[in-house]
Formats: sequence, C-alpha cells, structure tokens
Amino acid sequence: MTPYTRALFEAAAPLVEDSRYAEAIAVLNLAIAADAAEPFLHYALGNCQLKAGQPEDAQQSLTLATRLDPLRAEPFNDLAAALFVLKRDAEALACLQRCLTLEPGLPEAVETDAIWLLRYGRLREGWRRYEARFRTRANRHLRRPFTQPVWQGEPLHGRTILLHVEQGLGDAMQFVRYAPPVAARGGRVVLQAYAQVTPLMRTLPGVAQVITEDEAPPPFDVHCPLMSLPLVFDTDLDSIPATVPYLTVPADRQAAWRRRLGPAGGFRVGVAWSGNPRHRDDARRSVPLAVFKTLLAERPDVEFHVCQSPVRPDDAAVLAAMPHVRNHAGLLQDFGDTGALLSLMDLVITVDTSVAHAAGALGRPVWLLLAQLADWRWLLERADSPWYPTMRLFRQAEMGDWAGVLADVATRLRDLTGVNYGM
Repeated sequence: MTPYTRALFEAAAPLVEDSRYAEAIAVLNLAIAADAAEPFLHYALGNCQLKAGQPEDAQQSLTLATRLDPLRAEPFNDLAAALFVLKRDAEALACLQRCLTLEPGLPEAVETDAIWLLRYGRLREGWRRYEARFRTRANRHLRRPFTQPVWQGEPLHGRTILLHVEQGLGDAMQFVRYAPPVAARGGRVVLQAYAQVTPLMRTLPGVAQVITEDEAPPPFDVHCPLMSLPLVFDTDLDSIPATVPYLTVPADRQAAWRRRLGPAGGFRVGVAWSGNPRHRDDARRSVPLAVFKTLLAERPDVEFHVCQSPVRPDDAAVLAAMPHVRNHAGLLQDFGDTGALLSLMDLVITVDTSVAHAAGALGRPVWLLLAQLADWRWLLERADSPWYPTMRLFRQAEMGDWAGVLADVATRLRDLTGVNYGM
C-alpha cells in the first residue's frame, strides 16, 4: 500500500470497530480508487461489507481479493462466510477448503469450519474444531491466563472447579445449563458470570458460589469456559441437556414486577426486535422497528410489553407514539428484572438476542425470529430447538424478508389468541 492508502485503511479501522460500517466502506472505497490493484484493500472492504449485512457486495469484493492474491488464505475464509450467508454452500466449502490448504492451521478458518459443522448438526465434530476460537485474532483475548489446568471431564473428587463465561450474555445463559452436570462429577462448582445475568443463576443446583467477572475467584483446582462444556460432555443432538426451566427469577424481583404490571388486561406478549448494535451479526438478526411495529397494532385483549433494553433512540420515538405498547426498557437494570418480566408473559416474540435465551431457559413460550442463515445454534430448516423445548423458530424464506416472517407470526398469533392481526 502507498502511504496515502495505508492512512485511509488506518482511518477505516476504528470506524469498523465502532460499527460505523457505512463510513468505513466509504473510506475504503476511496483507498481502492487510489490503488485498485491492492488485494488487501478489497479484503478489508469485503470484511466490512459482510459485517454491515451486505453479503452480495462482500462476495464481489472478496472474490476480487482472492483473484489479486490467490496465495493469501484469509480472504478465502471470509469469502466462504459470505457465500454461506448467500446459501451457496458448495462454493463456500470449496473456498474454505482452499483456505485450509493454503494455511491448514489458520484459526479463523478452523472456527469457520466448526460453525459450519455445528450449523449442520454435526455437533461432536464441531465442538472439537470450535476450540480454535481462542486462537483467532478476534477472540484470543477470551483465553483466561490461569495456571490451573483446563478440566477435561475427569471425576473431580471434591476439587474446586471454576466455570467462567467468555462471550455474550445469551451464550452464558445457554451454556450454564452444564453447571449441574459438572457438579455431579463430584466437585465444588464456582461460577463466574456477567453481573447482568447472575441474579438468574444463584440457585442453580450444585453451584456452590456465583461471582461476577469483576470479582477475584476463590482458590480453585481446575477451570473450564462454559462454551467448552459441550465438548467435555461429548454433546450431540440427542444428548443436549434440555430440561427447562434451569434458571430462576429471584422471588423479590418477580413480586415487584407483578405489582408493577398489575392485573392482566389480556394475553400478554413480550417483544424484543433488536439486540446489541455492536454484535457482528446485528444487521442480519435485528428487525427494524418500522417493520416490526406492524405486529404491534393495538388489538383488544392483547397486551404488548417491551422486554429488551436498551431501546435505540430512534425506536424510542416510535414507541412514544404507541402508548398501548408498554415500554419497560428503562426499568430493566439487569436480567433479574428482565427475567421477572419474561416470567409474567404468556408469550415472548423476539429476535436472536439474549432475551430469547433468558425466556427459553426460564421455560417460557418463545417465538424466535431468525434470518435466513441464522446463528449455528439454531441449526438449519428446523422449526424447533433442541436447546429450548418451549421455543418455536420462524425463519426468513428469503434473505432480508422480515415482512414474510412477521406475517406468519401474525397468523399464528391470531390462531393462538383469537384476535385478528391482519397485516
């Protein structure tokens, strides 16, 4: 790269980090205009476009990057990811194989391979490959610098094991289900989790102590990341520990929210249409409120309750014009509050965010709205989840078609409540 194009690339990097993808794409296009033969710029642009939810553009940029530099492994991995989103699986697998041929141990490519295996339900193979996540540039900070060994599943014989979170709030709530089976191996279990979710985890069977991320753990003998426990337990589709509920709402929180809501005026529906805007898949997994609000039309005998926090500023203005939708976002201090609110709902309709995991782990009826290519844990084509037996999945038939998903949900909701949700 020339000094000019390098300066532009370095200006784009913090924009990508801050999820300001449109600005980053504009800067990278300026760099490419100045040096169209530089493959790394096309690679960087494609990576940014993929994060921005533009897989077609990403595929074109990354294809050009691989043609300009056919011996660099990383662009083939990102191209495989874009092709998977576009449902071009055979081409994606060919690109992934090319990447692994060029650099067999590339952690990012091994992780991509793991995600593909998990998405297709080949869990045992996927868990093994998924350990590469700790070696990727994006996630290497997740590896904890403990001197104690990582637990491999052997009997604990009274030793203390530290289980610790590593990724998102939803991941923590999904995989903490393994804490009781760990305790059954004969150890004292200490669970270190995010402060936002610990209120739901303090009564997990077999867990001797729950601490937050900010607290120093007590002395322990072995440790294990929560998301490595499926590997330790050799989990396959038919052996997922799926008994719900396994999380518990504190009694004082539930009583407080019961008083706050008052007597039910109809069928209570909790809703969440967006998650963390900084999540790498936010552009694909969140539904614009302008689209989602078609489900929220005022109807007799149905109450709508906002169960996500925070609500984005533009969405708050839309909700202000819909007084029949009760917006609790400002009152949800942590998942003790969110869990209490969810527990009082007759149905939760949510996108793929931590609210879905909380509702599922609490055993609430959940309708989960998914992009055409959803996260690996929701597998492919299924309308149910082996992780959460009270959950029903609603998938896009075409990429970006949330209107079709919501029309299906409206029909199902009408059938459930007897209220007409014509859209």
